[in-house]
Amino acid sequence: MLIAPTFLKPITSKIETEYILVKKRNLCGILSKLDQGETGTRTMEAEWMSAISTWEKIYGKAPPSCEKIVLYFHGGAYCSMSAQTHRTLTHKISKATNRRVLAVNYRLAPETRFPGALLDAVQSFLYLIDGNEKHRLNPKNIIVMGDSAGGGLCLAMMLYLRDHSLPLPEGAVLLSPWVDLTFSYPSWNDANLYDYLPSNPAELKSMNPALLYLDDQKLIRHPYVSPIFADNFDNMPPILIQSGGCESLRDEICDLTDKIQKSKLTMVHHEIYEDMVHVFQAFPFGKSSEAIESIGWWSKIGISLITQWDTRSKECEKKNEILDEN
Repeated sequence: MLIAPTFLKPITSKIETEYILVKKRNLCGILSKLDQGETGTRTMEAEWMSAISTWEKIYGKAPPSCEKIVLYFHGGAYCSMSAQTHRTLTHKISKATNRRVLAVNYRLAPETRFPGALLDAVQSFLYLIDGNEKHRLNPKNIIVMGDSAGGGLCLAMMLYLRDHSLPLPEGAVLLSPWVDLTFSYPSWNDANLYDYLPSNPAELKSMNPALLYLDDQKLIRHPYVSPIFADNFDNMPPILIQSGGCESLRDEICDLTDKIQKSKLTMVHHEIYEDMVHVFQAFPFGKSSEAIESIGWWSKIGISLITQWDTRSKECEKKNEILDEN
C-alpha cells in the first residue's frame, strides 16, 4: 500500500471514528466467494466528518435514524489515500449538504486485489441500512459520493446493487470518476500538458494501477472494474457528475455521461468546469467553491425534484395504461 500523509482536521469540523462490522450477507455473483469467507469478526475503519456549524445545529448530539448522510469513497487509484487525506474535501461537502459524511477506508491494492474494494463498498452501504445494526438508515437517505477511483467504485457498487436486486441509495455524486482502467481514451495523452496526472499510466510497468488492482487482467473490461463497459445504466438513482475541462479523464467521463443519458429511467447531470484539472474540488480554486455549492444544491433540492418528477411520471403512465385497457 502506498502511504499518504494524514492531513490535520479542519478547525470547524467534528470527526468521529466508526468501525464497520463486515459479516456474511449471502452476496451473489462475483462477491459470493469473498462474502462466504467473512466470519463476522472483521471491521473496516471509517470516519464521520461533520461541519460543526451545520451538524450540531440540526442534530445535536444524537443523530436520528431518519438522518440523511453522505457515504464517501476516496480516490487514489485504488492504491493510495484514505479518509484522512480527504478531510478538507469531505468537510466542504458536509458543510454544503448539511449532512454528515461517512468516509470509508476500504482495503487498497496491491495487498487487496479486485473485488476486495467492491466488497468493502457494498458492505459499507448494507451496514448502514441493516436493521440489526445501530444506524438502521433508510437507503433513500444516503447519497453516495466519490472522487476518481472512489467515483468509479461508487458507480460499480450501484451497478452491483442494481444487478442483484439490492436496495439502491438516494443518488450519487461522482467527482472526476475513473471508469476505464484500460486507459483507452485519447485525453490520457493530450491532456497531460495541463493535468497533474501522469501521461497514460498504461505505459508504466511497475506503477500501473490497473496491474496492481487486478490479479487477472482479463477482468479489466468487467463493468465492476471499468463501469464504462457496463451493458446499460438503466434504473439507477439520479447521478451528478463533475469533471475538469482539461483533465486526463475528460473523454471517458463525457462518454460515460452519453451512455447514461441513453439509458432507461436514469437521470444524469454532467457539469464540466473549464480549465479545471482532475478532482479540482479538492484544491483552493475559485471554481472549486462553485462546484461544491452545486453539490449542496443537488443534495438538498435537485435529487428531491427529480424523484418527485419520476414518481409523477410513473403515476401518469399507470393511469394511461388503465385508460388504454378500458
